Amino acid sequence: MKYLLILFAIGLSACASKPNFPQAGIGQTYEILGATISSPNEPNWYLMQHDQMGIFFGKEMTSKTDSLIANAWVFGVGGHEDDDSFFDYVIAERERNDDKTRFVDRGVKNNRATLNGSACIKYVTIAEDHASKSKSSQPFQYFSTMGYICRHPGNKSVVIQLEVSYRSDLQNVPDGITLMSDQFFNSLEFINNKVK
Repeated sequence: MKYLLILFAIGLSACASKPNFPQAGIGQTYEILGATISSPNEPNWYLMQHDQMGIFFGKEMTSKTDSLIANAWVFGVGGHEDDDSFFDYVIAERERNDDKTRFVDRGVKNNRATLNGSACIKYVTIAEDHASKSKSSQPFQYFSTMGYICRHPGNKSVVIQLEVSYRSDLQNVPDGITLMSDQFFNSLEFINNKVK
């Protein structure tokens, strides 16, 4: 009986440590407004939120202080017919909306790119996060993001942003996360479901 109680207690603690989200599936396709995107192609990813405006996946990490999120969301940006004007506007808005009381930028790269036939900004950032809510004992954590901000080929006022973010005590992003990010980004397919 004592051993049954111990096994029961271990089982309850294991349940409590698992995320309260459904499993995302490995490489499972999801639809959002204007696109389909596949969940990351590895186990232990969870579907945190999904509606027509976006999708968020979270990875169960071995470290209790690290976090890894992959997401795609849709938003509108009107008044910019040409790509140069659009890209200048988006880059300026991203910089203007940075929370400089929380984040100390350590590097931002924005490059013009094409992803699956769409004009995009490809970005990579790293910052010190001085208000992380993780259990880290460090004075700050590194917050790295990589992603694309793409105009929808069917409607230039519709924008799809893909991003993978990694928060850790370590400054460098592991190669495995970079490879997973590339797979996630390349799974994007633009569709014309109500974006006209």
